[in-house]
Amino acid sequence: MPRAGASLPVTQIARQAGVAIQTIYDQFGSKGGLLIAVLNDVQASLGLFDSFRAVFRSRDGEEAMRRMIDATMLFWDQAWPYLEFLLKSRRIDPIVAREMDYIDRLRHAHFWAIAKRLDEEGRLRAGASADTAADQAFAFTTPNVYEELAVRRTASAASVAETATRAVLGAILEPGVHAAAPAPPNWAALELASADRAKAGGADPARLAPQWWGARSERAAGSGRSS
Repeated sequence: MPRAGASLPVTQIARQAGVAIQTIYDQFGSKGGLLIAVLNDVQASLGLFDSFRAVFRSRDGEEAMRRMIDATMLFWDQAWPYLEFLLKSRRIDPIVAREMDYIDRLRHAHFWAIAKRLDEEGRLRAGASADTAADQAFAFTTPNVYEELAVRRTASAASVAETATRAVLGAILEPGVHAAAPAPPNWAALELASADRAKAGGADPARLAPQWWGARSERAAGSGRSS
């Protein structure tokens, strides 16, 4: 992918892999299915799922938001050769565009779960909703933002994360207000609700590795052990 320019036809993938084109369809169903498999593998190998577990063990919404932004920007930095290809290809390849749109909906769902917790804590700006807060958090943490600050302007991943964190928290939090909700976050329930929202919007959360959903996947694993 890093050497493919903006186009990566299935014929080229098969040639590079030394297999028949049909083998790719037999194993992954489609080029889109192969791209999702690659992303799942990259996410696991770079520790993104470990970061998600830390996010959804946070003591409150602000800590979770800070951790999610850090994890997102670090992942963009580590996976940049793949992401650079995807950003270029997205503009010309409808299959890549469809899969990236799908990933975007699921990434937005994560931010919605955190924003919903901040709303429960009374932390969001007056008149703001979890939906608008998630929109803003998503927009300030896209790979395009990373590209502008880190690739074109050579800022470090840590610096980009700090800049994005200031932008997000400044946009969505009511100044001077601290967490008021006494109960600890029920991240599993929030993630379940966010996954349902993503599915209602046309995304299928089950296509990604189950670790993508952090607390939700841990709860499911615990239910399986108890049964």
